[in-house]
Amino acid sequence: MKDLRGKVVLITGAARGMGRLHAYAFAREGSRVVLTDIDETELKKTAGEMREAGYDVSSYTVDISSREACFKLAEKVEDEVGPVDVLVNNAAIATNERVLDTSESAYRRITDVNYLGQIWMMQAFVPEMVRRGSGHVVNICSMAGKVSVVNLAPYCATKFALIGITDGIRQELKKSGVKFTIVNPGYISTGMFEGAKVPFITRWQDPQKVTDALLEGVKRDRAEVFVPRFVSHLTAFIRGLGLPKLADIGLAIFRADKSFAPMHKDRGRPF
Repeated sequence: MKDLRGKVVLITGAARGMGRLHAYAFAREGSRVVLTDIDETELKKTAGEMREAGYDVSSYTVDISSREACFKLAEKVEDEVGPVDVLVNNAAIATNERVLDTSESAYRRITDVNYLGQIWMMQAFVPEMVRRGSGHVVNICSMAGKVSVVNLAPYCATKFALIGITDGIRQELKKSGVKFTIVNPGYISTGMFEGAKVPFITRWQDPQKVTDALLEGVKRDRAEVFVPRFVSHLTAFIRGLGLPKLADIGLAIFRADKSFAPMHKDRGRPF
């Protein structure tokens, strides 16, 4: 099992929500944690609280949708903290709109953050991992990257793409010493999907369960983890049969196709 003591772990979207939980989890393992977020106020708050608790923490305000900003961040972190051993691509945004109603600006922003931002971070940090012959990348994908649902399709599309790009780079770098883990949460009660209704086949999951699964995935070099396991595996299996209409029927039976209709559209960023 991988020892994370002294390892430099960089987490995007770390100011609050699951990113904050991930940061504390790695810090408790003895890692040197680098927090990044676009929200400077919340980022400083989280970093300050962690330092007061005695953890080794650095923080950087960055918008990962900017490729240039990601590369500048990589240079700065290596100079000021050291080479990154574990990169956790956690930052994401969601929108609650139907495909034909979503604006161009909303499509571009969600793609820039949820998909391209993860690529820019990998391009900025992974080459140094390859050079050193070791490293680990965690991409927080989603069950929404296995099966799409009504009112969340733009978000789902970015998660499908992120799973695809992760599968690809894992194969490309299989002999490099760099490991990749895909994390697929289901309905997680972080606030991102506030107002949504959970299908009766599952329930809201404690965000800490996702953090625990992520940490175990890194320690054990797991390629993919699911939270919750049974329902997530079942859903992925049904869609993976190559029978999308069957998946549609299943979603309708469990009323998952109605889950995100009541999701709050204007939530600010409480997650």
